[in-house]
Amino acid sequence: MSTTIPHSRPWINTEDHEAVLRVLRSELIGQGIQCQKLEQRLAKWVNAADGVAVASGAAAIVLALHGIGISEGDEVILPSYICHSVFEAVLSLRAIPVLCDVGVDWVITVDTAAKLITARTRAIIAPHIYGIFCDVIAIKSLGIPVIEDCAQAFAGEFQRDIQGDVAIFSFHPTKCLTSGEGGVAVSKDIRLAERMRAFRDGEATKLRARLFSPLSDIAASLVFAQLDRYPQMLARRQSIANRYREAFEKIDPESLNSEALSRSMFFRFPVRMGGGIDLYHDKFLKQGIHIRRGVDALLHRYLGIDDDIFPISVSLFNTTITLPIYPALTELEESHCIDSIEKI
Repeated sequence: MSTTIPHSRPWINTEDHEAVLRVLRSELIGQGIQCQKLEQRLAKWVNAADGVAVASGAAAIVLALHGIGISEGDEVILPSYICHSVFEAVLSLRAIPVLCDVGVDWVITVDTAAKLITARTRAIIAPHIYGIFCDVIAIKSLGIPVIEDCAQAFAGEFQRDIQGDVAIFSFHPTKCLTSGEGGVAVSKDIRLAERMRAFRDGEATKLRARLFSPLSDIAASLVFAQLDRYPQMLARRQSIANRYREAFEKIDPESLNSEALSRSMFFRFPVRMGGGIDLYHDKFLKQGIHIRRGVDALLHRYLGIDDDIFPISVSLFNTTITLPIYPALTELEESHCIDSIEKI
């Protein structure tokens, strides 16, 4: 390959350009009707009552935490194996993040969460990592409100209802859909959704703290346009995943977690290789391919907590690599990735 294949790349086409241009031509570019249309469409997509759009996925988590009533001193359980912005969202409300381990399929489990519940636990954040859906229903059986983090897992329309008290989506450039930045929090509970909307927009009859994080109609129109071709996006991810699986099944089947992959929409394609990113990063880069560890750091290490408390997270961190898998990956690039996997 004459150019390097990035780990992620958004798929922006002429329909996206035209959708944005229509909003620009209207000269109504702030948070308005396009944002409302996106909120309604996403809520219907996952069988929620309503959605509230904001300027980032992390802001959507803050919105969700507020919606379920999280306040200063409340404990919120989340996995150590997750993006640091989730942790920081909890801190934004002066709540206390409590870190748990994950299962061998990269996601939080009912068992890893249950052992950390105390009298002060007020919420559990359950992220779907790499497109692999965790068992939210089992986690909800613990009797604690659950925020379902769908930043890395977005299924087809009407294919998967939200299962948490709130679900959040992210439109970061690396995510399933993108507006550059942005996010939405949705809920089946209309009163909870109304609390989130009031926290974003304020209330006409009183002055109170707000989350100043609007999503512009420019950004909303870009996401809305991508939803129209999202079935193609999912099909392309599945096609690439099938070829990756075939390659690894021939070369190193032990690197695959087939059960986890059977629950994935393939936002990422994770494999576990001895030596992990430290061994394989440069090997792939010499072939012109960017791979990543999956998560940049384990959150418990920021806090100085011993690795022994998070044995599975540490093992996954040391061995997981994720390969380029996104709709904008060309067939030529896909074939080069397969050839490089076999070569390496």
